[in-house]
Amino acid sequence: MNTDNNTGSEITLQSSQYMLHGFPVLGVPDEGRAVKYFSLNPFLPNAQNRCPIECAYCVCHQDRDWHHYPQNFQDVSAPVDLLDLLLDRIFATQEGQKGFPISLCDYSDPFIPAHRERVLSILDALIDRKAANMVYITTKVHPGQSFLERLKTTLERPHSLRVTVFVSLPPLKPGYEQASIESRVQLLQDLVNLGIPCCWYLRPLVEEWFDETLMWQLARTLLPHVSRHVILSGLVMSEEIEASLLKQELIVPEWDRTQPGRKQYLSLEFESKLRSILSSVASEQNISLGPVMGHRLCGTNGNHAYGCLICAKQNRYCQLFQLHHYGEAIAAEDNQRLKTLLRQDSVKLGLSLQPEPSTEECQ
Repeated sequence: MNTDNNTGSEITLQSSQYMLHGFPVLGVPDEGRAVKYFSLNPFLPNAQNRCPIECAYCVCHQDRDWHHYPQNFQDVSAPVDLLDLLLDRIFATQEGQKGFPISLCDYSDPFIPAHRERVLSILDALIDRKAANMVYITTKVHPGQSFLERLKTTLERPHSLRVTVFVSLPPLKPGYEQASIESRVQLLQDLVNLGIPCCWYLRPLVEEWFDETLMWQLARTLLPHVSRHVILSGLVMSEEIEASLLKQELIVPEWDRTQPGRKQYLSLEFESKLRSILSSVASEQNISLGPVMGHRLCGTNGNHAYGCLICAKQNRYCQLFQLHHYGEAIAAEDNQRLKTLLRQDSVKLGLSLQPEPSTEECQ
C-alpha cells in the first residue's frame, strides 16, 4: 500500500483504486476488474457532491462503505491540489501516456451543480498538460444552456483531447430510474446543435426492464439528431445492486454470480430486436443509420473521425477501429479481413498512428 500525505489528507493505493478517506478518487486500468480506463473522481461524496438521482441499478450500490453514508464525509477535507495529484498519477502510467480514456466523476453525475465547475477545471487542466486522451462525460442531467455554451468554449481551446458526452437514456419501465426523460432528450438535441461531441447511450440494460413503446418513441425523436452516435450496453450486477432492486420490489434479472461487478452483456436476440427497431425507424424517416456501437470507447471514437466496421465474429460494432489510432491489431482469429480493410483505410486517411493499442475488451 502506497501513501501520500498532503495537507493532512491520506491517499492510499488499494489494488487498482486510489482512496481518500475510504472513497475511490481515482481508479486505474486493471485486468482483474476488466476496467480499461481511468475513473477520475477528485472530490469526496458528501451531501453536495453525491449523485442525487438514485437509480435502482446504480453500480455505486455495491460500494457500501461510502455510497449510502455521505454524512461520513462532512467533517473531512480533500487536498486543495487533489486534481493535480491525481493527474500526476494518471500520466505517470503507460496507459495515461498512451491516451487511455479518462472518465469524469463516475461516482456521481458530472453535470449536477456541484461538479459543473469541476468538469471545466479538469478539461482545462488536461488541455494545459497537452494531454491526448479520450474523455468520457456520462450523465443523466441537463446542466443548462449557459453551462453547455461554456463547455463549448472550453472545447474550442486548441487541444488534442477526444471528449464525448454520453447521455444515458435507456427505455425502461417505471421505477428503475428517476431522471427526466424529457430533459435528457433535450440535452442530446442541445449538444448536437452546439457541435459538442455526444452519444445516445441507449444501454437498455436488461430485457426484463425494457419498455418497447418508449423505445420506439425515443428512436423516432432522437435518430434525426444522433443517427451515427448510438451505443448499446448491458448491466453491471452485484449482490448489493440485487438488494437495492429487491428493496424497491423491482425485477432482478438473471446474472452470472461468479462475475459480480462485471457487465452482463445483452443477449444476441435482445440486441437484434433493438437494432431492428433502430433500423426500422431510420428507414421510415429516410435516415442513414451509422454504426450502432457496443461500448463508450467506440462512441468516443465515432465522434473523432475514426471509422468503425462490423465485427464478423460477434455481428456487432466493436473496437477494431483501434487500428486507426494505435496502429496495431487486436488479437482475433477470424477478423483478419476487417483488419486489412482498417489498415488500408488508415493509410488513405493519413492518420498518425501510435505504437500500441488499447487493451479494452471488444464487447
